[in-house]
Amino acid sequence: MSQTQINVVQERLHDYLYDPIYTLSSERDHERVAKRARNRLGRLEKIFNFHNLFSEIPVYRPFEWKFSGRDPVPPSVARGFRPSDLCGELLKRKLKAAGVYHFEEDVAGFQRSKFFDHYITNVGRYAVDDPVQLDLTLDRMATGNLLLDRCGIPYVPTYTSKYVQTDYRDSEAQTDPYSPPYVVNVGETPEVLTLATLGYKKGLPAGIHDVDMIERARERHQIEASLEPYSQIASSPRKVEKRRKILREMELREWYYREKEVEALQEVRMKVLVQLLRKREINQEEIATRRLERMWTEQQAVNESRKKAIQKRYITALRKLVRRRLETQQQKNKRDVIKEYATPSSQAFAPLTRLGVFPDRGSQAFAVKNDYLTTYNGLLQLEATFSSSVLQPKIHIPPVKVFTKEGFLRREFRHLEELASLQKYLEGAFSTSSVQSRKPRFLEKIERPPPRPVTPTIISPTGDLALEREAAAVTLQKLLRGRAIQTQMFEGKEKRRELIAELRSTHALLEDDQAQRLREKLAILERQQKHQELVIEDAQIDDVLSNLECGSLAEMLDFLSKELDRLTEERRIHAMILLAERFRRMREAEESGTRQREERRRREQDEIFKQMVKVHQETVNGYLANVAGLALDSTAGKIAEAQVEEFAKNLDVVAHSLEGTRTELQSDSVAADMVYNFLIPEVNRQAHQAMLNERQRKFLAAAHREIWTPAHEAADTEPVLGQLESSKIHTAVMTGTAEDQENSQNPMS
Repeated sequence: MSQTQINVVQERLHDYLYDPIYTLSSERDHERVAKRARNRLGRLEKIFNFHNLFSEIPVYRPFEWKFSGRDPVPPSVARGFRPSDLCGELLKRKLKAAGVYHFEEDVAGFQRSKFFDHYITNVGRYAVDDPVQLDLTLDRMATGNLLLDRCGIPYVPTYTSKYVQTDYRDSEAQTDPYSPPYVVNVGETPEVLTLATLGYKKGLPAGIHDVDMIERARERHQIEASLEPYSQIASSPRKVEKRRKILREMELREWYYREKEVEALQEVRMKVLVQLLRKREINQEEIATRRLERMWTEQQAVNESRKKAIQKRYITALRKLVRRRLETQQQKNKRDVIKEYATPSSQAFAPLTRLGVFPDRGSQAFAVKNDYLTTYNGLLQLEATFSSSVLQPKIHIPPVKVFTKEGFLRREFRHLEELASLQKYLEGAFSTSSVQSRKPRFLEKIERPPPRPVTPTIISPTGDLALEREAAAVTLQKLLRGRAIQTQMFEGKEKRRELIAELRSTHALLEDDQAQRLREKLAILERQQKHQELVIEDAQIDDVLSNLECGSLAEMLDFLSKELDRLTEERRIHAMILLAERFRRMREAEESGTRQREERRRREQDEIFKQMVKVHQETVNGYLANVAGLALDSTAGKIAEAQVEEFAKNLDVVAHSLEGTRTELQSDSVAADMVYNFLIPEVNRQAHQAMLNERQRKFLAAAHREIWTPAHEAADTEPVLGQLESSKIHTAVMTGTAEDQENSQNPMS
């Protein structure tokens, strides 16, 4: 008998929308619960891909998981957060004191329609546990304004009273009035109340540090109690200064104790940090050791697989050689079918399984037949015995663990954060705004001079005379070049003689212009000096920025090089995996080819056996048919002879009786019938056959001429008469053969 398992859950899926007493602490919790309800696994559905429907490759899956577009929550239900619940008991007490909160509501009477509406979504600012916000809220409600006037949402009471039916009786409820945990007399301040903030694992049980703190508090209270009230010494500056000095010393002493505590805490934290760092180093060493061991194991497994593959290829080659040798031996010794069927241990009666023949036939007779699996009612009964967890499985996806047990960030997520920060830095460093802001202000384009032609090279002379000639040639070239330059200068001077004379005549009148040019020159020199200072300042800034960029780039390149090494290692491992997959597919292809060959060989053996059995069966059937045919022929012949003899006797009796009573007219009619039924058809047949022979004779003669004329011409040794006789004989034979064929084709004519 099946038992139904009841799963008790803490909350339902949409309690945050439908349950009126379901309360959340903030809008963030509301969004978290709503997101969990939207992204539940029950909304996942399979979308089949018909192109990959029968694929078993993980990359090409036959289906995909997608969220269903159906929403179980109707659109009329508001899904926003109820901010009025944040006011808590404080707002409730305020409303009760102001007389706005109504405790008695006629739910089943005239106010029944008020309780059909859901809480309205409030997306604006809401009151928290703050007296100022509560006072503003109460003022707005008292003046009749909306609580959220900017949102334009109709006014809804903050709290709504509803009837609740409980499972308890009034006698079982708690009816004792509230009483405070302690009562303090007027004018007394018990020392025990200073320890009210302490609790379990928060000062209790008290340690040495807590005892010192309590003693210091007692000392401070005693000193404060011993001091005179400020109202009595306000008129005496000396006493006020003394009181202030005592309080300052107390404060400094407290700060000194606090500094000691902070230093002690820092020392403890430093020790803990050192322990955690050591533990992390040990864990990293263990991880590296396990990684090396895993890589060693994987390499050993690869080596073992290679050895196994080589051994398997070796065994396959040996088997092929043995098979070839057996085939050669079998070719020498022909197969003896009679011997095989005479030997009970031969393959005809006991075939080998490795050849693809399975003698275990008729196993379907031992198949289990169950009504629960073959009938629809049985399937329904079998399905009723299953639990709901079998028919509706629940898929649990474990959350991604970002941090380790020790609280450290995992390595893969650490790389992601570093990459994100690096990407952000690069985007800020190489943005267009930064490049434009750092662009030099005095950028000028420098025109490059045209490249000089290639200097021709000559073979250096050898010998003193050749050197002297070379020196003389160089000197002559210098003289010619200098003279050419002088000639060019003289020609230019002659061309611009008038302009030079005009400038000489007006040069004395341009003193003001010269002074202006001098001032411009000084201004230009000053600007150049400022420009040089700015260039030096830019160079210094560029040096500082270059140092910073070099440091960051060095770290970035170091990280990128490590990432490149890691990616290279991953690609190498991926390549090894691909090679292993390729080798596995090749092995599978070889195995499938071997399996196909075995299947083909098995089908061939089956076909040979079937043909052999068929031949034997046909032989037996032919033999039996011949025996039965001979027996039937002999029996039929004997029966026919007996029937013919009996029929002849009867016919003879009838003929004798008719001969005695037959007249001449009857004899003429009988003769006419015989002539009409036997003689005339025979004459017609012979005439028709003669006509056919006459038609075919000319065709046969032409065919014989085409066939036998070359042979007759080649046979010079034989006489012509013999040839004619042979041709006539052959023609007669062929004519007779054709006539026989025509007679066989037209037996009724």
